[in-house]
Amino acid sequence: MKTGGILLCGGYGTRLLPTTSYINKHLIPIYDKPMIYYSLSILLLAEIKDITIVCDRNDLNSFKSLLKDGEEFGVQINYAVQDSPLGIPHGISSALDTNNYEKFICALGDNFIFGQNFYSNLHSFFNENNQTTVFTQHVKDPERFGIAELSKDKKKILSLVEKPKKFISNNAVIGLYIFDDKFEEHFKNTKVSGRDEFEIIDIIKNYKLENVQHREIGRGTAWFDMGTTESFYNSSSFVRTIQERQGLLVCSPHEIAFRNNWIDEVLLVNYIKSIEGSEYSENLASIINQ
Repeated sequence: MKTGGILLCGGYGTRLLPTTSYINKHLIPIYDKPMIYYSLSILLLAEIKDITIVCDRNDLNSFKSLLKDGEEFGVQINYAVQDSPLGIPHGISSALDTNNYEKFICALGDNFIFGQNFYSNLHSFFNENNQTTVFTQHVKDPERFGIAELSKDKKKILSLVEKPKKFISNNAVIGLYIFDDKFEEHFKNTKVSGRDEFEIIDIIKNYKLENVQHREIGRGTAWFDMGTTESFYNSSSFVRTIQERQGLLVCSPHEIAFRNNWIDEVLLVNYIKSIEGSEYSENLASIINQ
């Protein structure tokens, strides 16, 4: 079975204009590293080594300049172009045109998840589970998110509502999904919504909710949607606090690759030298002798 990861980095970044009029939001730094490093880390911590990044054609060279073919992380990175921002399902379909995964994790490029317990289970869960899965997190302002109404044991999804006006639950769909090889079939049976894009909620409903598994990322795990000015500030502050107080790197794909033994010390040292003088290089250097 061909498995992999899809990282969605398209869209206009409207909530961050005027900054995103000249740079893709996923390339803007969150404290000491670009945003995409945080979402890429989700896939690396799930031990996925075949990754397809979806972006606009105009941003393709920028992503390739930063990430290249993935060799510096010990993985294979492929690229797919999404010329029109027609929603998450359209972006996934664009990736599958490049790499026809039979099972895959899809993460939104502005997602940031931090928590050891979550990641210690994600890899085994992905490998052992063949069921379409939606991940959620408890939030205090559910009207801002796509919300899942859950069964009492929280294993089943009863309904999905985008930004509900009436309270349904506090479980926000966080932009992390597992899908199987039926995705394209369900995508073909999905129509454009009133927002002029394909909705991921409609895809999930096409699978039929009784066939979809739910996983809550749980207390003790931090989740940020980095798509607004406020969340940019909050995310950067969080990373700065953890790194300065605990002396730990947060969501560094280079560190993850090194600790997974996907790259050796020579490769890591050479990379550190190539960005010498930056704060990120100093933080990376500190892990070698730990």
